[in-house]
Amino acid sequence: MKWDDVRNTYPSQWVVIEAVEAHSEGNKRIIDKIAVIDSFMDGARNVLLENAKLQRLYSGREIFVVHTSRSELDIEERRWVGVRAGT
Repeated sequence: MKWDDVRNTYPSQWVVIEAVEAHSEGNKRIIDKIAVIDSFMDGARNVLLENAKLQRLYSGREIFVVHTSRSELDIEERRWVGVRAGT
């Protein structure tokens, strides 16, 4: 799916998405193909808990939480300079 497809399918909702295909441009992550993992209509708390669980389970995947009210995905890349637990 593309972001516009996600927005049309899940209007005014929080979605947990995975970047199936993505590339970098400057310090931005451009997601070309999206898979929706879950959607939530009832506020950010549940979606953030779900995201934390998925980040632990699938630490190597690109999983994001976004609200479909955003017209564009604006994902800034941050370089990690440290030690991660469990690696």
